[in-house]
Amino acid sequence: MRKCVVSALVGIFSFSYLKAQTKNVWGGAGWFAAGYTVLTGHESLREALEAKGLSLSRSLSGFLIGGGGGAYLGRVFVGGYGEAVSGEKLNGGYGFFRMGYFWRLGNRFILLPMIGIGGGGYTFTVSGRPAQVDFSQAIEPGSGIPPRSLSAGGAKGSVSLALQYFNKAFMIGFEAGYGRSLSEFQEWETAGISLQNGPNITPQQLYFRLLIGGGGFVLEGKN
Repeated sequence: MRKCVVSALVGIFSFSYLKAQTKNVWGGAGWFAAGYTVLTGHESLREALEAKGLSLSRSLSGFLIGGGGGAYLGRVFVGGYGEAVSGEKLNGGYGFFRMGYFWRLGNRFILLPMIGIGGGGYTFTVSGRPAQVDFSQAIEPGSGIPPRSLSAGGAKGSVSLALQYFNKAFMIGFEAGYGRSLSEFQEWETAGISLQNGPNITPQQLYFRLLIGGGGFVLEGKN
């Protein structure tokens, strides 16, 4: 019982603190971002490759480089973000329109959960070589022994949580989130050549970003 009471008091205090810090904020910011991501959801592609003597890891990773920004409108954030992913076996890029609802923590911090919708694609670098291949396949235009990379793309969505610190015109922050395709990626190409009857995949990402940029905000009622 005591634990329940303490938990309730902590919850009420936390809610009251956040509510007290949610005076409307107006401003904007832009930032450069660098981070790291791990991608899954490509099992059908991996299985199709293994059936032909090729290989691809169950999870793929890469470094992230990008940038974004937006406006703080009362308690609503509206903005955008784009980035490239670069790894040994995974490359690509995508962009999002993003919206969020934020809380001001103290005088310098903003806690910002966001959702995003956009699109992009990935290129998967394939390892291994098949033990044998039919001669007609080897000389057929658009084929090869074997394709070294395969690309696919489509619509994507994301959810994330960012904590941003402002000091005058300087901003630094951290962001973590999850992204996935909104529908199956099924249109493939290699070396600019469209590939028919490829596997359907649903890529999913976990990511972490460091944000560095500039901006600022004012509190409603203050000049």
